[in-house]
Amino acid sequence: MANYKTPGVYVEEISTLPPSVGQVPTAVPAFIGYSEKAIRNGKSIINVPTHITSLLDYHIMFGYAADFGKINVSLNADSSVGTIDFEKRFYLYDSVRMFFANGGGQCYIVAVGTYSDDVIMDKLLGGLSALEKEDHPTILLCADAMLLKKKDQAYTIQQAMLMQCNKLQDRVAVLDVFNGFIDRSNEDVILDFRNGIGVNNLKYGATYYPWIQTTLSNNFGFEHINLKDKDGKDINIEDLVDDPSAIKNLKQAIADLKTISNFVLDPLANNKSLNDTFFKIEEKIRGKKEELVYYANIIKSLIKSIFDLKTKGLSNILIDNELSQKLTYSSAIASVARALTAISNDADLKVIDPKKDFLEFDLQGVEPGSAYKDLKDVDLVNKGKGALKSIYESMLDILISIRSDTRSIKDNYDKSVYDTNVLYKSIVNEVQKKASLLPPSGAMAGIYAQVDGNRGVWKAPANVSLTAVSAPWLKIDNDQQEDLNVDVNAGKSVNAIRAFTGKGTLVWGARTLAGNDNEWRYISVRRFFNMVEKSVRLSTNWAVFEPNDATTWIRVKAMIENFLTNLWQAGALAGATPDGAFFVKIGLGTTMSAIDILEGRMNIEIGMAAVRPAEFIILKFSHKLQES
Repeated sequence: MANYKTPGVYVEEISTLPPSVGQVPTAVPAFIGYSEKAIRNGKSIINVPTHITSLLDYHIMFGYAADFGKINVSLNADSSVGTIDFEKRFYLYDSVRMFFANGGGQCYIVAVGTYSDDVIMDKLLGGLSALEKEDHPTILLCADAMLLKKKDQAYTIQQAMLMQCNKLQDRVAVLDVFNGFIDRSNEDVILDFRNGIGVNNLKYGATYYPWIQTTLSNNFGFEHINLKDKDGKDINIEDLVDDPSAIKNLKQAIADLKTISNFVLDPLANNKSLNDTFFKIEEKIRGKKEELVYYANIIKSLIKSIFDLKTKGLSNILIDNELSQKLTYSSAIASVARALTAISNDADLKVIDPKKDFLEFDLQGVEPGSAYKDLKDVDLVNKGKGALKSIYESMLDILISIRSDTRSIKDNYDKSVYDTNVLYKSIVNEVQKKASLLPPSGAMAGIYAQVDGNRGVWKAPANVSLTAVSAPWLKIDNDQQEDLNVDVNAGKSVNAIRAFTGKGTLVWGARTLAGNDNEWRYISVRRFFNMVEKSVRLSTNWAVFEPNDATTWIRVKAMIENFLTNLWQAGALAGATPDGAFFVKIGLGTTMSAIDILEGRMNIEIGMAAVRPAEFIILKFSHKLQES
């Protein structure tokens, strides 16, 4: 009771409503795999679950797609494309791209290594273990497990994912079929999957087949393709195309691009980054005129190294001409040289001599400005340092511009060869098709998020079209899906991804792996119960250490009933009335004994009639007799 001593008007707010249950997010996937990098704020985040909300976040911390390296393409006797093998392939980045493309929002990334590492089962299992301490993720995915050399290792990871889901009871696993791009008439990958996945914790997983052909862009070119015949012997593509000279020019451009790219990475040939060379200077010269001399000499060395590159000459005439044009008196580099000369003269640094240095430019008429005259040393250093750093940044822009222009010329040659040579075009098209092949788990995580946001977690994530997908890799008809949907032996249902005329590529299944379990047959039911269980668990924390008596029981029951009533009104629960849709039981003699109360246990029983999808719609027709 308040202590009223001073005359006046007092306001007291009386709480009449019970605490409410807040619905937790339902579609927060956690991706496990390999990335280009794993750095946040300068620190490694390998095996650290990291929350992101956009593809931009991913790019900043984890980089981009991996370079395919060598792409070995075998040609048949009739010059048609046989097998295609990628030297390097990782699925994490593209899976995340498919997640966001299909409606995904927030997610977690667990990078277990970089592209320089081999895909190893133990590393992927380590990333999975790291997720056990995170309470936020609700979906587990590991497309990179499909890259393991042994399928049994992939199944081991998938079993571990299901085990974690069962242990924590707040997440599900979306699984891929190992080699899910192979037609079952050649190899029964579905049977392999069903045998390999085991028999435990199946109600916490859903699987989709076949793999999908995406419309994602992939960066590869002529330099990546290595042609071989059916016996594995190298083939020179110049011997097979209509215009060998175009191939020759393209090869020269590729060699020049490699030369210039290596130069841009290390223009001073000191095996150090330019930023380290420029900014990491000795402490003893900081704040002194020698600091300006140091910066000016670095920039001078940069300019001279670019001229040395020009002197060496390049293979492709267009690239060589482009570089020469960059280094004319009218170019940006000339302006940098002039600015450096003016600063050097004016600051009396004696680094640049216009009469000897940079003879390619007309620097004789450069007049020292007055901006640095009569400055004290400290002011001279501060002002000159800012100007020199600005010039340095201009040099970086020039280096990037040189590399960009070279790459554009190379790409134009590549396109010209593609447009004019039928064989090369067919090879590139087949490689692009294979490069766009992807396990469907990332896209399905996006579909889960999309359906949850639009309809609710209780709506089956099926009969929904996939975005950024041109087609499933394999076409499935009704008869083929029959075996996928109903496994007569163990009930291990596999959801189909199918193409329908006029509708595109649709998810045509919503079952868990526990296809024979009437309670947990559908993934929407499993995820809905996960959501309710977690929401109620987190929202009833306030009752811990409260008196285990009727007052507390009434409050707990009221808040849960209010939450479930709202879900019933939203269409998540079946029943004409709330009483028919759910029940909440708590109390002595109902859910608890006197011993339970003495030992500090508060037992709550919740029952829900979850809505289930109309998976089979049966239309029955009969003749109506004519009435006279």
